[in-house]
Amino acid sequence: MAEGDITTDDDIWLANFKEYYLPAEGERIGPGEAPKPNALVHISIGTDKNFEKMVDFYMKFFNCKVVNYRDKREAGGGRAAFISWDARDHRFAILEREGCAFAKGRAGFAHGAFQYDSLADLVKLYRQCKAWGIPLVHSINHGQSTSFYYEDPDGNEIETYIDNFDTPEECTHFKHWIQYRPGLEYDMGAGAFDPDKMAALVDEGIDEKILRNRDEVIRLKAEGKL
Repeated sequence: MAEGDITTDDDIWLANFKEYYLPAEGERIGPGEAPKPNALVHISIGTDKNFEKMVDFYMKFFNCKVVNYRDKREAGGGRAAFISWDARDHRFAILEREGCAFAKGRAGFAHGAFQYDSLADLVKLYRQCKAWGIPLVHSINHGQSTSFYYEDPDGNEIETYIDNFDTPEECTHFKHWIQYRPGLEYDMGAGAFDPDKMAALVDEGIDEKILRNRDEVIRLKAEGKL
C-alpha cells in the first residue's frame, strides 16, 4: 500500500494512520489494484485432540448439517468435516491436524464475526449456549454493533453480532467519525453490559432501537437495569 492508495476525506484520520500504522515506505506492498471479493464464504479450522468436540460445537452453535466427511487416519492423515448452515457446500471445515498447538493470546486469526437479524436472536443463542454449557466471554455495545463473544473448544473466539444502525453506511460513519477518533475520548468498556439483564429487557419488549443505542445502554447501566 502506498500513500496514494489511501482514499479518505478525513485529514485527521489520514495523518494519524500515516504516523502510527503504515510501515516504512520500502516495506509497503507495491502499487496495484486487486479485485474485491463479494462474500466471506467459509472458515477452515485446524484442531488436534478436540476434533469430535469441535465438530459438535460448530454443528450445534450454527445449526449446521454435514455436507462431507473424510477420514485419512489409516494413511497417516486426519479427519475432516465439512458443514454448512445453508445451501453453500460448506461454511466451516474442521480439520484434524495432529500436533498443532493453541494458546490464549496467540497471534493470528483473532475471531470470526457472524451477523444475526436481531438482538432477540443474540439473546436466544446466549440462552441456548448456557444450556449447552458454553460460557459467554463478554458482551458489549461497540457503538456501531452489539456483540456477544464465545470460545470454541480450542479457544478460538466467535463474535455474534447485530448492526446497531439501519444501514452499513451509518455503521461505517460511526466507526470512522466517532469510535477511537483522534482527539475524542471514547471508552469502549463503557458499552459492556450484563447479558442476563439485557435478556430480561428484551423479554419485557423494550424497543430494540433503544437497547442497540450505546448512550441508552450506558444510561440503563447507570440506573442498574443493565
